[in-house]
Parts: sequence; structure tokens; C-alpha cells
Amino acid sequence: MATLEQIINEARALSPVEKVKLRQELDRELVPEGAARSRATETAWVDEHRDEYLGQWVAVEGNKLIAHGTNPREVYLAARAAGITTPFIVRVHEREEPFTGGWL
Repeated sequence: MATLEQIINEARALSPVEKVKLRQELDRELVPEGAARSRATETAWVDEHRDEYLGQWVAVEGNKLIAHGTNPREVYLAARAAGITTPFIVRVHEREEPFTGGWL
């Protein structure tokens, strides 16, 4: 059986696409089935790319766009077809400004 250090060295040799896939698999192993997981990376991606996808639905996994469009069902099905079991799908809205009451 390989040591942890050997596994890490082999992981470093993977292509970027293979590293993303490995990370997704490891994340699935660490998060118990049915438990909520943080979607901070996905939320940050949406914030960063908000202007590009205004009014559209996006499916994001990690920091990668999986699918986008105006039909949420099609976006969901595309994410599932890409192998995402529980896709993160949101409709991209304009950034909301904080409410300021009173005189400006």
C-alpha cells in the first residue's frame, strides 16, 4: 500500500482537470451523505462573474462553471450529465446595495 507522501506526490503530477476531479471525490468522502457542505467557493465564483451571467441560471462546482442558461431545468440536467450529484445552481441577480434609510 502506498504511503500518504507517495499519494500526495502522485496527486501533484495530475493534470488540472484530474486534480479537480480528485478534489471532488475527496470532498464527497469527507462530507457525510445528506450533510450540508459549504459552498463558499461557488458563491465567490458567482460574485466574481456576476456581470457576465446576469439574469441567467448557473451551475458551479468549486471554481468552475459547469453550465449556464435561462432555463434552470436544462442547467440542472447539464450539471447532472457532467457527473455532479448535487449541483450548486443559482439565478444570477444584480448585486444588491445595502439599504440606507433616511436622508442622503
